[in-house]
Amino acid sequence: MRRDRVVPAVPAPAVTRAARRRDGGAVARAVGMVAGLAALGAGGIAAGLELERRVVGSRFRTERTPREDFFSLRSDGPPVRTSDGLDLHTEIDELADHQPAPGSGPVHPELTVVLVHGYALSLDCFHFQRKHLRGRARLVLYDQRSHGRSPRAAPETCRIDQLGDDLLAVLQQTGVSGPAVLVGHSMGGMTIMNLARRHPELFGELVGGVVLISTSPADMAEHSPIRGIPGRTFSRVVEPALALLNRVPDLVTHSRWAGSDLGFVATKQLAFGSEVPAQYVEFVSEMLGEIPLEVVGDFYPAFRDLDETGSFPVLAGVETAVIGGEDDAITPIEHTQVIIELLPGADALVLENSGHMALIEHHVQVDEVIDALLVRVARNAG
Repeated sequence: MRRDRVVPAVPAPAVTRAARRRDGGAVARAVGMVAGLAALGAGGIAAGLELERRVVGSRFRTERTPREDFFSLRSDGPPVRTSDGLDLHTEIDELADHQPAPGSGPVHPELTVVLVHGYALSLDCFHFQRKHLRGRARLVLYDQRSHGRSPRAAPETCRIDQLGDDLLAVLQQTGVSGPAVLVGHSMGGMTIMNLARRHPELFGELVGGVVLISTSPADMAEHSPIRGIPGRTFSRVVEPALALLNRVPDLVTHSRWAGSDLGFVATKQLAFGSEVPAQYVEFVSEMLGEIPLEVVGDFYPAFRDLDETGSFPVLAGVETAVIGGEDDAITPIEHTQVIIELLPGADALVLENSGHMALIEHHVQVDEVIDALLVRVARNAG
């Protein structure tokens, strides 16, 4: 078992009366910034002018990193009918249709890897993992409801229980016969935890392994991505603020991405923890920009009410790996630490200088963890 540096959990400070008195100013700041928050999924940023000049300036510098063909990996897959009648977009990379990348690792013809993306993204966020695993295992990807190429869902169905049901439908309708490895990023990890809690019979039989990346089991309402604003204050104001902004969605959408400098700076600060190539930032920014503001608001209550801690006795019965970034502004490293403590048998990788999009920012290390888990699951199935 490999265990990289693990950061000890840090308890959240108590909110004092003085802090409560300052909530009024915090609320005003939160409302003023919520358009930027909505653009980035779970929260927003306050970027200083110095940071903005540095980041936007770097965008135009000649990069040594070879250009990645983001959004280019495509394959066919059947529409998956959900319990409420939506047809989710899926893509399946069959083993026989692709050659493994040179030096990418062993082939596991018996395994199916299901990649489950996060909030305000799409299946394209697994670009590097998909490229790394193609031709080495059967891959199943899908766009969560109201995301990517999947249809818009009713707001009241945009909850984690429904996402767990959707994942179950994907497993049932895409020919997954096991052993399967489920890889979830952010909201995708929450989806997998929900499936484990509500359908424990699948784990150890159909599902042989789980990788949780930059995710959280509970207490998201305690966290604010805006420095200086307590989590409870942020949670209290963000929903009415989103509702207000939904009255002028065209204005907000345009202001989020007009000229794309604001979107670029915001994405850089909130999604990454190091000086990544500008093309990585643009890739994530483009995915975020495709999500309607209304969808951002539809899903927010799902995080406020999140509690999937009951999944861990089930997950402990299969091979697991947990990955988190020290500088994750969306699902803080303390949440990763909780998962590590609840899954003592898991491989654990805590990445320095990594934000929420670790699967892109540090894709080589993330791929290595997935590879090691695939070997273990294949060995167990042998």
